[in-house]
Amino acid sequence: LLQSIIRDDFANAAGEMAYMTALGIFPFMLFLMAIFGWLGKKFFINKIIFSLSAIAPASVIDLINEVIKEVSLFKSGKIMAIAGFIITLFLTHNAVAVIIKGLNRANNVVENRSFLKVRCLAVLMVFVNAFFLFISINLIILGRVILNFIGMYLSVPKNIIDTILITRWPIAFIVLFVLASINYYLLPARDFSFKKKSVFPGALFFCIFWLIGSWAFSLYVNALGTYNKVYGTIGTFAILLVWLYYSSIILLIGGQVNNQTLRKLIILDKRKKHEEEV
Repeated sequence: LLQSIIRDDFANAAGEMAYMTALGIFPFMLFLMAIFGWLGKKFFINKIIFSLSAIAPASVIDLINEVIKEVSLFKSGKIMAIAGFIITLFLTHNAVAVIIKGLNRANNVVENRSFLKVRCLAVLMVFVNAFFLFISINLIILGRVILNFIGMYLSVPKNIIDTILITRWPIAFIVLFVLASINYYLLPARDFSFKKKSVFPGALFFCIFWLIGSWAFSLYVNALGTYNKVYGTIGTFAILLVWLYYSSIILLIGGQVNNQTLRKLIILDKRKKHEEEV
């Protein structure tokens, strides 16, 4: 695994992914604002930012909030909303396309799909990721409302409701795991016959190390605040890039974990066929 990380130059690949994701993260937030607005749940964007604040540095959250407050693409009529939606979708799907390129490198495969197919897949994954975020936020936010409503009419003890509410967070982790598995399954250009069993180890690796690493980085930045002293006014953007760089590295390593799993599955499959022939 370590040899693959060095040989495939994950450090530079993660740098490219972090840069393109930094360009796409703000349009993606605006994209979510549009989606939630059309669904009548526009306030959910604040819940997403609140959830991110548990693991992301506080200065990054402040930067995202500032950008969302200043940009008024979705408040200036239907034409501007449509234009903003198209621009947002273009920038966001471009970031996903770079992630596809990085995961192909992590899986040691050459892209064999057409340019149009890759771009359509990137657009599709923007909607898929937005949908899963919507579901996870509903589980976390509306779970308490639903259970309290049920408790009022069925006389469910409060301690039971509190116990059930605790399960919201494991469910949110499961949603993140499923989302990572879908991305690992669909984005790389690999043989689908072996993909199903080979995406789960990398997805689990990504979920655990991304949550722990992001939380630890958040503690470091919030406690020391050295980035603003070194980089001055662009310190917040530097923090965002470092956080996205770490996220990209973990995503690529997860892809390599899946690749190692896939290689073992192929070896076992060949061995099984050989034994059957014998």
